[in-house]
Formats: sequence, C-alpha cells, structure tokens
Amino acid sequence: MSEPRIDPNFPYGLDRPGLARRLAGFGMLAGVVTLVAAVALDIASSEGLVVVALLLVCVGSLILSALMFRTSRSTKIQASDRLLLGLDLQGDETALDLGCGNGLLAAGLSVALPRGRVIGVDAWVVKQLQPTGKDVAKATLRSAGVKGVQLRTGSIRELPVSDGSVDVAVSRDVLALLPDRAARQEAVAELHRVLRPGGRVALLEPFVSDEVRDLLRDAGFEDVARSRRWWRLFPVPRLVTGRRG
Repeated sequence: MSEPRIDPNFPYGLDRPGLARRLAGFGMLAGVVTLVAAVALDIASSEGLVVVALLLVCVGSLILSALMFRTSRSTKIQASDRLLLGLDLQGDETALDLGCGNGLLAAGLSVALPRGRVIGVDAWVVKQLQPTGKDVAKATLRSAGVKGVQLRTGSIRELPVSDGSVDVAVSRDVLALLPDRAARQEAVAELHRVLRPGGRVALLEPFVSDEVRDLLRDAGFEDVARSRRWWRLFPVPRLVTGRRG
C-alpha cells in the first residue's frame, strides 16, 4: 500500500476564516488602543495596568490568529497524513470524506486507495472555509494530481450515499460546525447507515470530541476511542475512532 502523501504546495483553504480574521482584527485594534492609552496615561500610575491588560489582549489575539493561519497553511496537511496513516488502509476500500471542503483528506485518501473509491460530501458553506465550492475543490484536486474523487453536494445529516456502501469515513473539524448535539446525533446516525458492518470512522474534532465519542457509542459503534490532544493543530483537536458493529 502506498503511504498517504498530501502535497503541501496546494491551497486547501483557510479554516474558520471568520474567526481567524476577527481575531487578527481585534488584536490590531487592541494594539492601536494600547498605543493611544500609553500616550494618554502615566504608565507609572495605577492606570498603567489598563495599558498592560490591553497589550496582553493584543498579543494574545494576534498569536491565536497566527496559529489558525499556520494550521490552515501547513500543519493540517501533516495532521491529515497522520490520520490516514493510522487507518492502515489496504488500498481497495471505499472511503467517505465527510465535509470534504477543498479536498484535503480526499486527496490523501485517493493516494492511499489506488484500487478503491473516494467520495467527498460537502454543503460548500462559504463562511466555514475560504475559498470554497465544488469547482474550487475540483480545481485543487486536479492541480494536486488527484483523480477519481466523486464530489457530491449534500448535508452530512442527510448523506447522498447508499446504505452500507462505505468501508471508512473520515472528517476534520466538521461535526463541531453543526449547531447542536441533536444535529451531530443525526450526522452520526448517517455515518452508521452508510458504513458497512465492520466499517470504521476517524473524526478529528477540536471542541466536541467527548460528545462525538458518546454519540458513536449510543449509535452502536464498537471499539470507540478518543486520542490525546494533537497539539500541532489549532484549535487543538482529538481523534475519535470507532467501528460499526
């Protein structure tokens, strides 16, 4: 089996673009306010604490924003390779990339499954990933030399995939984007429906990994586990895995 190797030179989109840009903007605004306050206040006085607090907010916001941009540009590619290598794929499976966005995991799956089939499903919501859209995903995959990925438009709560037709399903930072637990429960139920008996899931989630683990167990998945935190990514996720009974 070929090891997954995702080309790092192609743009796979900015994750959570609204949050990343708001943090950057807030940090710069806090920096301007800090400079104004430093001029207006006597640093030696008690009001100087205000300046220090504003400076900390400025630095903190800019650091968080920088971490998000770094994850989007480089470390998420390394993490995706790590996720796929951990699946120990045989090369002929049918795989589903849940919320495939611009095709990062789909690209890796295509490399790892030379005799298999890869399906990518996404609703192509612009506010969650930029640039996005099925045409953008097609162009990105084509530029990366990836062929044969089937891109389908649809909700992860109503997957356009046949019952029991998938061997493995993967996602990264997708279930956390759903509005609440009930929506995530619907998505997990859909995963159970489309997976064959013995089929596996590997879901990398930054905020709701404990909830996803419990939902998988409630849905009848077996061997459900949650990893330690993957510190190279931001927001910092855990990998939740399980097997359909």
